[in-house]
Amino acid sequence: MSDPSTITVVVAIIGSGGFGAFIPWLLNKVDSHNPMRDGIRILLFRELQQIQQETVARGACPIDDKHTAEQIYDAYAALGGNGTGTAMNDYIQHAKIPASNE
Repeated sequence: MSDPSTITVVVAIIGSGGFGAFIPWLLNKVDSHNPMRDGIRILLFRELQQIQQETVARGACPIDDKHTAEQIYDAYAALGGNGTGTAMNDYIQHAKIPASNE
């Protein structure tokens, strides 16, 4: 899985939010001590961090972003992520929803 085209596909799927079918497949393909697994966990962490930073800046979090954050967090945690990522997801999930999404 170190082929550049594979990495491009992985990043595109992560960016698109298409986690439902991809992450279980990926978890079966990537060894638990593989640099690729670590890299994917870091990319997921950064995506979660971005949503959390946007939530702080807005003072609220749209429902769609909450759903996306939960999907990202589930994949991140399945890859062994915890701690700060858990705190960020908790913050996002407990943030108020903007009036336009109520």
